[in-house]
Amino acid sequence: MTLSFDTYMEENAGVLNSRVVLAAFSGGKDSCALLHWLYLNIKRLGISLHACHVNHMIRGENADRDEEFCRQFCKKRDIAFYAEKRNVPELAASQGQGLEHAARKLRYEALELVRKRVQAGLILTAHTKDDMAETFFIRVFQGASPFSLGGIKQERGSIFRPMLKISTEDVLEYIKNNEIETTFDETNLDGAYLRNWVRSGIVGEIKRYNPAFLDKVIQLMQQSAELDSETEKRLGGVYCNDGGCCVAEASRLMSLIPVEQAWVVRRMLSEFFRAEKRHVEAVLKLAECGESVRIDLPDGFNAEYSYGVLRVFPSELIKPVHAVKQSGQAELNIRSRVLTFSGGLEDAEIIIRTRKNGDRIGNKKLKDIFINTKTELFNRDKALIAEKDGKIIWAESVFQNNCISLRREAGE
Repeated sequence: MTLSFDTYMEENAGVLNSRVVLAAFSGGKDSCALLHWLYLNIKRLGISLHACHVNHMIRGENADRDEEFCRQFCKKRDIAFYAEKRNVPELAASQGQGLEHAARKLRYEALELVRKRVQAGLILTAHTKDDMAETFFIRVFQGASPFSLGGIKQERGSIFRPMLKISTEDVLEYIKNNEIETTFDETNLDGAYLRNWVRSGIVGEIKRYNPAFLDKVIQLMQQSAELDSETEKRLGGVYCNDGGCCVAEASRLMSLIPVEQAWVVRRMLSEFFRAEKRHVEAVLKLAECGESVRIDLPDGFNAEYSYGVLRVFPSELIKPVHAVKQSGQAELNIRSRVLTFSGGLEDAEIIIRTRKNGDRIGNKKLKDIFINTKTELFNRDKALIAEKDGKIIWAESVFQNNCISLRREAGE
């Protein structure tokens, strides 16, 4: 069994050669086995090894105990150690997320922050073959499509997972033979967490009946990934990324068969968060309604349909703006855009804001102007407005003023 662990790790050793690597280190059996193997092979592989523990602040003193265990594990082996605390319960409560989802989000944010700090080329995580199988069943229960059962990818950006062919039994044997100390997260026994229930109630039963069945599950996941890849070749051009938004022409989207529509929308959503079937269905309903409408999505994102365009975007992009250009100020930077003021306006105090109810330009409602010009909801809420002495003197893309000009900074 230990031979399997070492053999599979060696398969990926070439990726690690002479690299600066950051290992995600929880202190559990999987991450202890990974970090121990990396430690034993530091000189041979020529790697610079760092470890990062993320304290999710869910388990109080027990979480602090695990953090200290990880610190001492690394100190004993002279491994550079970093600890990050993230308030997962607070994020979950504020955004209406489950603890597992919020923990994953904050964990990867913390790991990426430390990766940049130590200038590591890779973040290594200890996901195993068993994690792959668990993910399959979780996605089935969450309403995944035939295209999205592909499971955990070995590489995703700076993240690399070298243990995906290694089973829990391989890990336990490696730990036993090398007498490696580990800690244990008691919440792993709590069946209220979906992954724990799947691990013990489904994957555990399958392994007791016939462990080889898990290989069939993983083969199906690989086929799903291949199907997804081939579909992308045909439909990847139906949507595009525009200024941090995912955008699709609704008529083109709705001309596809339903399963293809769902693939496109799921891909759009997956640019921002882990989409479930209910999210895909909610966005598709927008494209069918024919009216300008917007809905909230998880993690601070929105989707809207407006004037034939389906758009998914971070809510931050339409956050209200209110700034004051002081007298004598010639330029003002707002949202990666630069407003330039000339003539008498340079010496005037001017309010720069986004729209609000009741706005008028002369005797016309700004809302009516937007409707008549078929301006999308997104662009209405993003548009900058200049107000002087309580009157609108300029509105982006609507009302021109020769003394006010706008340019977009590179990258917007």
